[in-house]
Amino acid sequence: MKFEIEEKDGKVFVFVEIPYRREFEGSTDRVKIRMQTEDVISRLSEEGVKHGNALQVADVRNWQEQSRTGTWIFEKKLLDKSPEKVILSIEEEKPAPKKRKSKAKKKTSK
Repeated sequence: MKFEIEEKDGKVFVFVEIPYRREFEGSTDRVKIRMQTEDVISRLSEEGVKHGNALQVADVRNWQEQSRTGTWIFEKKLLDKSPEKVILSIEEEKPAPKKRKSKAKKKTSK
């Protein structure tokens, strides 16, 4: 399996190529391999590469010749700026509105 990481122009490029399934014909279990964005992200975290959102994704599978390679492009994660100190004002609690007493209806008899 080929897994190449390249950083340029503020982006992280990940190129993946997996061997075609026919290359495993000598073995008794012909394994299907699939690599998706979640797998690439976990591999990048293992390598210690910081990245941002994905700009381009791929779905790599070894059961067809044309789908064995793929390229993912991520934003390069820049260092976060130190947070600015913010002073929050405390809101005073407003008293609950007074309930009005309801007037009893007068009954008039005829």
